[in-house]
Amino acid sequence: MVMLHRNTRAERGARVPRPSGAILAAAVTCACGCSLIVDKNANQCSTDSDCAKYAGTICVDRACVVPSTGLPPQCSVHQDCVDLDGPGYFCRPSDRQCIALLSPECTTLHGDYTNPGAIFIGSLLPTTGPNRSFGKPAENSIGLALDDFTNSANGLPPVPGSSQRRPLVLVGCDDSTDPIAAAKHLTADLEVPAIIGAAFSGVTIKVATEVTIPAGTLLISPSATSVALTSLQDNGLVWRTSPSDTLQADALSLVVPTVEANVRSELGLGPGTTIKVAIAHKGDAYGKGLTDTLEQKLTFNGKPALQNAGSYMRRDYGDPDAGTARYETVIADILAFKPHILLLFGTNESVSDMFGPIEARWTGEGPAVSYQPRYLFSDGGLLQELSDLVGTNNDLRLRVRGTVPGTGNSLYNAFLGWYQGAVTDGTSPDAFGTAGAYDATYLIAYSIVSLGGQPLTGSSIAAGFGKLVPPGSPVSVGSTNINDAFAKLSAGENIDFNGASGPLDFDLSTGEAPSDIQVWCLPRMPDGKAGPGTNSGQFYNAATGQLQGEPGAVCN
Repeated sequence: MVMLHRNTRAERGARVPRPSGAILAAAVTCACGCSLIVDKNANQCSTDSDCAKYAGTICVDRACVVPSTGLPPQCSVHQDCVDLDGPGYFCRPSDRQCIALLSPECTTLHGDYTNPGAIFIGSLLPTTGPNRSFGKPAENSIGLALDDFTNSANGLPPVPGSSQRRPLVLVGCDDSTDPIAAAKHLTADLEVPAIIGAAFSGVTIKVATEVTIPAGTLLISPSATSVALTSLQDNGLVWRTSPSDTLQADALSLVVPTVEANVRSELGLGPGTTIKVAIAHKGDAYGKGLTDTLEQKLTFNGKPALQNAGSYMRRDYGDPDAGTARYETVIADILAFKPHILLLFGTNESVSDMFGPIEARWTGEGPAVSYQPRYLFSDGGLLQELSDLVGTNNDLRLRVRGTVPGTGNSLYNAFLGWYQGAVTDGTSPDAFGTAGAYDATYLIAYSIVSLGGQPLTGSSIAAGFGKLVPPGSPVSVGSTNINDAFAKLSAGENIDFNGASGPLDFDLSTGEAPSDIQVWCLPRMPDGKAGPGTNSGQFYNAATGQLQGEPGAVCN
């Protein structure tokens, strides 16, 4: 068996990290029909007598440990650890120690962790804080997929020669504060073979290079799109269900001229009159990479953007995650420039800290003009916060468009229904990466089944993805197709997996799959408010390289 790298106990300290009582004290309700476990009492013991049932242990810092080593109790079988009080333990195969499944950053368990055949996977997503609207729906969709496997097949099939079913169990981690600590808990403490995440490109690259690649762990992101990930030296361990921003840049390069035509028509500007275009982007791998790529393809006023002296502006507003945000300086530059079209590439801050202030201050600062800007967002702006800011301002709603990788086909629409029927926490399945996280869970599960009795490592699961791409029998994501897929994969056959986020016909050398790019708009709801971003009916066809369709009535 190939052993995954993990830090020594000395490097991590004398005791396994325990969940913070402050973090885990609140009860959490899961709306997906899942087995979500949150520790409501992190005290395993208060005196040595409380540890009597764990032979040879004493109470140290509210945990029962072996006095000679300061380590958790040894275990012979998984049940030895299941019987421990607290937030959940498992018997780590590499050294036969009872290890806490939860940590301060990793507070969600989904699935039957008490089953001796349990296979643990991790997730690394922003489930709290300003980016929760990205991370929480993705975590929910992983739970939805796990429930599919439980309800349809009682877990994954046994390995050859065994009768033990194998439930998939998620240890969900919040990467909002310390993604490295969360990733190390999953790789070093729990030795999971695969992690779904991270949500954003910068975090994905940092976690991959510092933690998961050295540990030999598969990392599959549902929404990291940076061009930099394509050429990352990752030993074949970094994958994504979202496409490279090269495709989104291609789409945007065709969408901008259509917006330009609308601006000219509305303002009565002839072809000899110049319009102004500006891009303001987050100063991370995602924002910089998308802007760099688009800048080489973008044309307006009948010529390339970089030849539009005086009518094109690019501004980097810094990276709030790295403490380098400089919103006010960039906002002032944009208000002085007064672009007809403003492209905003970032995450939640592109909405709350850029879009909101610019629109609010447009007429009061800078030169007086007779127009207001058209806004074009990338996938990072497809947020409920955007709709909330627009509210009942119908004029502003009509000036907002965006792009997002994905499909508008019947399978994606079916996924939306599955999510809405199971999840009642108010999160939206339309958030970018939600369908991709659901697909990633299926990919990992099907790959594991294809491996038969092989050891589960990051590399072996990545190799198993080769059994899920053409040629093979078409299999669509969803609970009704699980047992058919299991039968084919267990028989050594290939399948052609079709996900809710797209066909996912991976290039096995890069871990990437092409995807159409949808053009989205904000619909008007019956109460007059802007609704969540929705597919407009126009999209970039990745196969043909063309923009197809027209924005439909939903955008009016």
